[in-house]
Amino acid sequence: MKKIFVMVLFLALFSCNNSAEKPKNLISKEKLSEVIADFAIYEQAYVIQPKMDLEDANLFVLKKHNISARDFKDSYNYYILDSKSLNEIYDNAKKIILEKDPKMNEYLKKNKFENKPEQ
Repeated sequence: MKKIFVMVLFLALFSCNNSAEKPKNLISKEKLSEVIADFAIYEQAYVIQPKMDLEDANLFVLKKHNISARDFKDSYNYYILDSKSLNEIYDNAKKIILEKDPKMNEYLKKNKFENKPEQ
């Protein structure tokens, strides 16, 4: 019985893996990094000012970058299958944030925060 359950679980996980094909409106890694950096900045603003509407902020970021929510989702799902690409995107987003706020670099070093992939 356990073998059947494991086999069904395995098939369910991998049968949904049709995201390997490139989306029609794939967002470049660089642009996706910019969008993710902006999302992170607005998310931190939300922490400081909880009355802010985070959903509106996310829609503003997408509109600012001229990207639809669908294109963002499809592109993100595409890149998530390639951990190397996804790490590159997040590393670039981190660089963008640090360029906008150099004091953040001091904070990260002080708290020994590093963006390392899990082993």
